[in-house]
Amino acid sequence: LNTINKRSKGLAKFVEDYRNLTQLSTPSISDFSIESFFSNIKTLFAEEIKNKGIDLNTSSPAGMIITADEKLLEQVIINLVRNSIHAVEDVGRPAISLNAFEKRNQKIIQVSDNGTGIPPDLIDSIFIPFFTTREKGSGIGLSLSRQIMRLHNGTISVESTDERGTTFALLL
Repeated sequence: LNTINKRSKGLAKFVEDYRNLTQLSTPSISDFSIESFFSNIKTLFAEEIKNKGIDLNTSSPAGMIITADEKLLEQVIINLVRNSIHAVEDVGRPAISLNAFEKRNQKIIQVSDNGTGIPPDLIDSIFIPFFTTREKGSGIGLSLSRQIMRLHNGTISVESTDERGTTFALLL
C-alpha cells in the first residue's frame, strides 16, 4: 500500500506538472519597476539564501520599467534562482546575481551564478520538457520558462562554463 500510495503521488505530481506546462494563460501585460521586482525576489528567497550562505546581488538602472506579465516573469526568475541555488551548493563562496539592463531597445534580465555549470553535452537538452539531471527535479522549470518567454515575444538563452557558472538571459 505504501508503494502504491507513493507511486500515485508521483503520478499526480507528473500530471500537475504537465498541466502547468500545457495550460499557460494569456499574459496580463503591465508596467512595473525592476527594482521592486528584484526586491520581491530577494525577500522570497531571503531565508533560504541566508541559511545556505549564498550572496544574492541585484543590479539595474534606477527607474527601469519592464513591460510584461509580472507574475509569469516572476515564475521564470523563481525557476532560475532555484536552479542557481542548487548549482552553488558545493561552491566555497556561493553567489547569485540578478541584473537588468537595456541594449538596442531590448530589456534584458540576467540570472547568473558561480556554480558547477552545465556540462556542454547537456546544454542542448535543458529546455526539453521533463529533462532533468536532479534526482528530485521534474524537468518542467526551464521548459515552462521558455514557453513564458515566448508568450512575451521574448527569448531565454544560456551560457555556461563547466565548474565556473551559468548565466541565463531573458530578452524582452
